[in-house]
Amino acid sequence: MKLEKTWWLPEWDTHYKDHLHQDHNGNFQYQKEQRDFSTSFCKKLGLALDIGGNIGFWSKDLSLKFEKLVAFEPHPDNIECYKKNMEGHTNWQLEEVALSNKHQKGATLFQSPDESGNVSLLSHGVQYGNSKRTLKESALKKLTTDVVVLDDYVNKFDQNVDFIKVDCQEHEKEIVLGGLELMAKNDSVVVLELPLRNDREKEYAEDVASIMLSIKYHRRGNLRKETVFTK
Repeated sequence: MKLEKTWWLPEWDTHYKDHLHQDHNGNFQYQKEQRDFSTSFCKKLGLALDIGGNIGFWSKDLSLKFEKLVAFEPHPDNIECYKKNMEGHTNWQLEEVALSNKHQKGATLFQSPDESGNVSLLSHGVQYGNSKRTLKESALKKLTTDVVVLDDYVNKFDQNVDFIKVDCQEHEKEIVLGGLELMAKNDSVVVLELPLRNDREKEYAEDVASIMLSIKYHRRGNLRKETVFTK
């Protein structure tokens, strides 16, 4: 681990040091504007889910806004940094697994060699995750992880899930498909990373939007790569 602008990052991460910006309180933040935009749709601030927790960029702020936070992050280096960054916060729990639409033991997890947030069960999502470059598949690092579905948790939460954030590098559709029962049961604000940089991404976003509409979630707006859905 290394400390960059008050955030603990994996030693190999060279990406985020140039993407952390100070807010009016002097704290360094990542994607604060998108986070504030999406949480503004929340009617209540009870339980939030951070799917693709990375090293805690969203979680740390969400734990201050919400009564309880549950995060999902499969990468061991990110997990180590996440726990360090969340020290002093007590209303969170971390599930050290990946999410998809089916269960799997020892699935391949692909990782960019220099960007801790560019991790996915889908190699294409990592190769094209950064808009400023494309990585060759041979450059990706590989790990293994266990995979579960979000609907495994449908009866584990004893309160409404008020907010769900998903940022998993082109694996959003599978995570949504694995969580249809949970989202249908709850009245959640759902924010999905759905970039619209080319025709392929636009088609993917429309597919996801159609799936969300099938459980009565409608698009409410988007800011940069994040799109917000509510019932």
